[in-house]
Amino acid sequence: MEVGWGLTNDWYRFDGTTLQWSPVASLPASPRQYCSAFTGQQQSNTYGYLFGGLDANGPLNELWRYDPTSDSWSQMASLPGEPRYAAVAFYQGYIVTGLFQDGTATNELWKYDPNNDTWQQLTSMTGLGRHRACGLSYAGLMVVGGADSAYTALDDCWNYNTLTDSWTACASLPQGRYGAMCGFVTYDWILQGGATDTSTIVDSGFSYNLLTWQPLVDPDPGGTRRGGVLVEASGPGTGIWHTYLGLGISNSLVRKKDWYMAFGAFGISEQTFGELALHPNPGSTTFTLQLPDALHRSQLLVQDLTGRTVVNAPLVSPTVDASDWPGGSYLVEVIAPDGRRFRGRWVKL
Repeated sequence: MEVGWGLTNDWYRFDGTTLQWSPVASLPASPRQYCSAFTGQQQSNTYGYLFGGLDANGPLNELWRYDPTSDSWSQMASLPGEPRYAAVAFYQGYIVTGLFQDGTATNELWKYDPNNDTWQQLTSMTGLGRHRACGLSYAGLMVVGGADSAYTALDDCWNYNTLTDSWTACASLPQGRYGAMCGFVTYDWILQGGATDTSTIVDSGFSYNLLTWQPLVDPDPGGTRRGGVLVEASGPGTGIWHTYLGLGISNSLVRKKDWYMAFGAFGISEQTFGELALHPNPGSTTFTLQLPDALHRSQLLVQDLTGRTVVNAPLVSPTVDASDWPGGSYLVEVIAPDGRRFRGRWVKL
């Protein structure tokens, strides 16, 4: 049994401004693990959602909503499908893959509608059913790696188009991984850590550049890690975002409580993106781009967290009108005529 194993229902919040942790309301349900989490917009409010997981009686299909304003939990409509755990979750309620009670790994895709509190089953992911995969949001929803029902580490990658409800293959990992962390670090999408088999947990990772995965130069600063957390969130300073990682379990099967803030790009060997400053950030109707040189003849590309393209047009003004965009987080990229690219994050309130 893993050292320090235990089911809990306590919750903590990390403040990116003070860099401190504080307890929040405990989940008013059975203690559990291997849940999936996503954020969702409902009118002008942003909520956190907790789906599925595994408690002492087996897999779950419950959905709980956390309101950070009132520090309270509400139970929402349960998934009308077989209970599962270790699934991948994406912004606005996409749930894909996971493990059933009988040990079968699934490739099902479901979408939760927060406005109507209902579920819809969509086209299942191409490829093997899997669990403990990780997800990236870029030009769609990417499911990367994972393990099959026999806990064989998988190296394939699949991209879901939210507009056409279809899947396509993307570049495979150089090495199969499950229980890895995926996320956006400074200018690049990375996969860090995870397990290569049932007895090997690693600290290495890869960055994704649309065509291939490249090894990261630097390992996880906390050593080997499986089942950790990697998240981008606002940090100290106006309009500043940072990536944080930690928690999980080590190669010696010890539960970890470490937490790191990333600086730079985790040793990505060839940095091809410059930093794009956006003000005000967060904002409500417009934001202004601040670039190190002229904006003439540049291209503006904006995507939301599902990978949907919101803007892809010539940049004619440094001020961008976002008045009709839904609230949420956006990836903003400016492509200069000489091929240089600048990236930043903007949050609409």
